[in-house]
Amino acid sequence: MLPSPSLFDRLFGKKRPAWLILLVSVLLLLLPFGIAFLDGVLSDVLQKGHWRVLFLSPAIILYIWLVSPLISRVGADVILAIQPYTSLDAESFASVLKAASYIHPLQEVLFFFTGFILGLFSAQAAGFDQNAPLLRIYWFVSTGLMYGILFWTIFVSVASTRVNAALHRQPLKIDIFDQSPFEAIGRQSLLLALVFVGGITISILFSIQMDSLFSLEVWLVYLVLILVTMLIFFLSMYPTHKVLAQAKKSELDLVKKHIYKTFRDLLKQSDENQPLGDLSTQISNLALYEQRLQAMPTWPYNTSMLRTLFFSVLFPLLTALVRKVSEALFQ
Repeated sequence: MLPSPSLFDRLFGKKRPAWLILLVSVLLLLLPFGIAFLDGVLSDVLQKGHWRVLFLSPAIILYIWLVSPLISRVGADVILAIQPYTSLDAESFASVLKAASYIHPLQEVLFFFTGFILGLFSAQAAGFDQNAPLLRIYWFVSTGLMYGILFWTIFVSVASTRVNAALHRQPLKIDIFDQSPFEAIGRQSLLLALVFVGGITISILFSIQMDSLFSLEVWLVYLVLILVTMLIFFLSMYPTHKVLAQAKKSELDLVKKHIYKTFRDLLKQSDENQPLGDLSTQISNLALYEQRLQAMPTWPYNTSMLRTLFFSVLFPLLTALVRKVSEALFQ
């Protein structure tokens, strides 16, 4: 059972044939050069390095198009992983999923056009000369499309969190010692963080000026982006953490009650000079069980995921350094 597809899912979320991806990619990346050639400013664009910023919009749009099917597939894996552990029948589960995943098409259109208009205003700050009218039009349209699709993507991504939240609100049959059903949520959170890092890397490649790369402002922005990446990773898993933490607390409370009761029985038999039997062994076993419960994690990630996240946030910086060195060598 999969969620109701939105307009965004229909356009970007489906896996396309490799030949179509290659064709669209080549056309989008070559289009600004063709327009610059028609305007007679192709040599200036290449010599002054304007080609790099012209690549930004198609690169971001293609990136969203390429990663969206993967995000959709991982989201479907989460649903399939959790479904067997709910107490809902197939019909009720489908009803919950449909209600949580529905996005009104007008909302998607509104966010796209809001981003598009903001993109037009942003393009005015760094437009091309009046002697390149076609390239100027391309710059405004491509920047508007990039912002529109970015706003659309952010809106759909935020709205899609309702599905996980709705599933976690259902009664779940949780075994705190078997968290394998929630591993898919950890992988989903890691993927979202990596996708965000990929967007940062593309922005560094095609938009940031090398002269300002190592300024304090750029480093502060980079630090904020790292913190946002970490927030995306952990906030995506927070509903799962909340459910696992509650299950762990309930189990610990139950064990503590048994330990307390067994201690009371032990003291009572000791005061009455009765044989203690196996009460001391029971207390030892219960204490060992309590220790194992205390050691169980409540966040669905592992060391490998954290290591991947750590090195991924350093990747944009490495990209900037490589770009700086390459420009110094070939300038």
